[in-house]
Amino acid sequence: MTKSLAHRKFLKQQLYSFKMVESKAIMEQLTEFEKILNDLENIEDAGALVVCCWKNKECDVFHLVDDT
Repeated sequence: MTKSLAHRKFLKQQLYSFKMVESKAIMEQLTEFEKILNDLENIEDAGALVVCCWKNKECDVFHLVDDT
């Protein structure tokens, strides 16, 4: 859990300090920004899943995962 917390903090730092650079292509920068957001969202979703299961002892993790 500590690794996840450290990784989330790292991603938030990347997000808050992200700056557009004039010499880089806009699409490249938007892709990089989107990756940071997606990675952070995935960590947040995983954290929410853990909290949900922790609060509800009968929570079945496999029913919470989308099979598509």
